[in-house]
Amino acid sequence: MFMRKGFFFLFLAGILVACNANQPPPTVEEKPVEAKKPQETNVMEQSYYALSAIKNGDMNELAAVVHPNKGVLFSPYMTVDKNRAQVFMKGQLEMILDSDKQYEWGVSAGKGDPIRLTPREYFDQYVYDVDFLETDFVTLDAMYKQTNSVENIQQAFPESTYVEYFVPGSEEFDGLDWKSLKLVFMDYEGEPHLVGIIHDQWTP
Repeated sequence: MFMRKGFFFLFLAGILVACNANQPPPTVEEKPVEAKKPQETNVMEQSYYALSAIKNGDMNELAAVVHPNKGVLFSPYMTVDKNRAQVFMKGQLEMILDSDKQYEWGVSAGKGDPIRLTPREYFDQYVYDVDFLETDFVTLDAMYKQTNSVENIQQAFPESTYVEYFVPGSEEFDGLDWKSLKLVFMDYEGEPHLVGIIHDQWTP
């Protein structure tokens, strides 16, 4: 009796294997390819290179690290308003500081008045208004000081990485004269490219 049961189970197993062999293999669900964030080491190197170019007013050097498709966005405050912020492509950036044209870069904190400045005036007031290159407070994907402004970098630049250069305020003004500059990078062909220059300071 045991031999008959064994034979029956072996026969049944053979049928099941044969049936499965005729069925197509199960499909593998394809996952969307995720965008890559730039490598940290390269981002830090590129941020220093970009900041040096900004300090020296060398727009050719700065344009060399700007994203070729997205250009670079300028935001006077940490909350990026893409509807008002100015974006310049690599070719536009090279001669930008020589332009006498006034652009609207956003609205001033508190009053809400339009910020209408020439590129040179904007750089002096909302880009390199303190010596960011000499600060000891440099962070990657983090802010040294929390403020009352809304931080929306990842919403404005998905899959980006940013470097913040923070300059603390003075005792004379109880630290309220602090400034920060965030350089935002996105990956392009395996290398980080600059897509945003975000200035920040105390706002009422």
